[in-house]
Amino acid sequence: MSQHADAATLIFPAVNDAALAYLNAARNRGERVVCAASVANEDMAAAAGTLYRLPSIHDADFAAQFLALADAQAVTRVLCPVSTVHAFMVRLLAQHPGLQLIGESPVQQQIAAHRALMARAQRLMPLIDLCSDEVGLLSLREVAGVLRQASLIYGESNDDKLAAMMGIFADAPAGDVVEIGSLMGRSAFVLLYLAWRYRIGPVLTIDPWAAADCAQHDSPEALQHVTDEWDYEVLSEGFMINLVPCRAGDHAHLRLPSAQAFGVYDRRDPVLSPLGARVRYSGRIAVIHIDGNHDHAAVQQDCALWLPHLAPGGWLILDDYVWAHGDGPQRVGDALLHGQAGRIERAFCCGKALFVKLRETGESAVNT
Repeated sequence: MSQHADAATLIFPAVNDAALAYLNAARNRGERVVCAASVANEDMAAAAGTLYRLPSIHDADFAAQFLALADAQAVTRVLCPVSTVHAFMVRLLAQHPGLQLIGESPVQQQIAAHRALMARAQRLMPLIDLCSDEVGLLSLREVAGVLRQASLIYGESNDDKLAAMMGIFADAPAGDVVEIGSLMGRSAFVLLYLAWRYRIGPVLTIDPWAAADCAQHDSPEALQHVTDEWDYEVLSEGFMINLVPCRAGDHAHLRLPSAQAFGVYDRRDPVLSPLGARVRYSGRIAVIHIDGNHDHAAVQQDCALWLPHLAPGGWLILDDYVWAHGDGPQRVGDALLHGQAGRIERAFCCGKALFVKLRETGESAVNT
């Protein structure tokens, strides 16, 4: 007879990431969880506090021991994050209406997730075409693949912004691809893939991962304290780990403030890739993504330093042109749109970012 007044959810078998994710989420919402498995799992035992041992579902006494544990722990819900066990439990729990099997089978979850991903990609295809002057090379599967991999990386670039990025690369000129402000690499991954796919040129990412450089002094006080949460060494390491699957020979990172990184770039100094290869840059920027400090003075400095290297036909992506926490990017973007109108071929806002393309003929430099 159970001594627990509150009903519990039993995770069985508690042996994988899905089990751990449910355990952590349940604790955050105050749900009591019991974990059990048929094999030892030190990590899960440490996370759960207690990992009850049950026999294999193929053992003759499994049902009796399972039901005894459920009764002792006041279990009313059962989560099975392993497909074979889920299928077994569908049949077993049909005979015990007091126990509810929650969640779809892992197989059905994968099918649903894949269909949802393909629907996301299909929705974005017209937007990608709209943002491009040329016929794009990306297939529906490639778009879905970019979205899936980008979604695995922490970041704030949304689907619409990523779609616009996929669109503009179709008609970007050859040259360097530069990103100022990388966080953990979501947009950097997309830039790396697109630069390779369209044979644009090497990618240079820049982020100092330092609290002093990230402080947004023009923004509300609440936002200024967000930077205190980060462990900047975790950001740096996470960025490098997230980009391991990407080609390393055509990408380098400078862990410097934007102005110092510009000095390296302007001198045409080669920069070491994560694997130690020397990456050389032409000084001719095809696409630049400015997503560093959003204070007006910082955005203005980034544009003043880097945009004179933007090639004819090149693209500027100015992040957070529409931003709830300040107007630094918008003020700089508006000044550029008005002051350089004669040198701009296209400009539009998508996913809160401003996209600006220079005319393909005329002066290459943009003075801000």
